[in-house]
Amino acid sequence: MKPVLTALVIMLSAGPVLAFGIGTETLTPTLSFPSPDPAPAPVTQTDAGINK
Repeated sequence: MKPVLTALVIMLSAGPVLAFGIGTETLTPTLSFPSPDPAPAPVTQTDAGINK
């Protein structure tokens, strides 16, 4: 009976701690990347290189 009571007391004491959860947003920094440059226009040898 004593191990059952001990397990019950441990579960009840750990419940409020687990209910709040662990904040992980401060563990890793937020990464920000610069916007990429626009793609250059395609280059063809003549004006008729691309059929429209």
